[in-house]
Amino acid sequence: MLTLDDGWSLALKAGEEIDALQVGHRVAVIARPSGGSGLNDLLLEAWAYDWDLPHEEEGAQAPPVEAPSALPAQPDLPVVSAPAGAPPTVGAAPIVPPSPDAGLDGVIAVWRKWVLGLNPKLSDEQASNIVRWVLHYSQQYNVNHKLIFALIKWESWYNPGCVSHAGATGLMQLMPGTARSLGVDPRNVQQNIEGGVHYLSEQLEIYRNRPNYERVLLALACYNAGPNAVKRAGNCVPNITETRSYVRKVSGTFYELHQAGMP
Repeated sequence: MLTLDDGWSLALKAGEEIDALQVGHRVAVIARPSGGSGLNDLLLEAWAYDWDLPHEEEGAQAPPVEAPSALPAQPDLPVVSAPAGAPPTVGAAPIVPPSPDAGLDGVIAVWRKWVLGLNPKLSDEQASNIVRWVLHYSQQYNVNHKLIFALIKWESWYNPGCVSHAGATGLMQLMPGTARSLGVDPRNVQQNIEGGVHYLSEQLEIYRNRPNYERVLLALACYNAGPNAVKRAGNCVPNITETRSYVRKVSGTFYELHQAGMP
C-alpha cells in the first residue's frame, strides 16, 4: 500500500503473493482516496516488469533438487509364468493330423469337437466352418492357430451372435471402428475371423523383437485394452484388472492346447 501526497492510496492486488509474481503477470491496481468508502475507487491494470519483482541476491545458489528415493514400480510384464518346456511358436504352426491317415479332415474333426464342447448350440457344419476359417486365416496372417482358438474361447465362447455392451461383435469381438479399419463386416462370421486374426497379427508384429512369450502377452493386452494403453504402461501389460485377467486366461488356454498336443 502506497499513500500519495494528494490523499489517494494505491493498493497492489494479485491472486498470489508478491514473491510468486513472474515477469509479465498482469496485476490489478486500485486507486482509492484515504478514508473513502470505495465508491470512487479506480480500477486500473498494470503489468509486472522485472524491476517490480524481487531478485535473488547476487551469488545466491538455488536449493538442490533431491532425487526421488525410488521410481514408481511398473507393473510386471508376465501375468502368468511361462510353462516349463519349449513354448509354442507365435507364428503359423504346422497343422499336424492326429494320425497319419487322418489328413486335414481329421484335424478339423478334432477342433470341431473342442469347439462344440464350448458351444454345443452350434451345428456340426457351423463348427466345421469356424475351424476351417481359423486354420486358413491363421496361415494367411502367420499366427499360431492355437492362439486364435484360445482367444475366441475367452472373447465369445464361440457364440457368433455375441455382442458386448460396448458394441464388440461376433466370435472375435471386433469393435465397429476396428472392423471398419480392417475392411470387414463383423456380423459376417468368416469376415469376423479374418479381421480378428489380421488385427492380432498386427499387434504381434509391433513386438516382434521381444521374446516369444512376451510377444503373446503384449499382443493379447493390445487386443483387449488397445495398443495405446499398452504403450502408456511402458510397453507392459497395463495394470487393468480386466486386461490382466484376460491375458492370463487366453495365454493359459494357449499353452494348455500346446501341451495337450492339439493338432
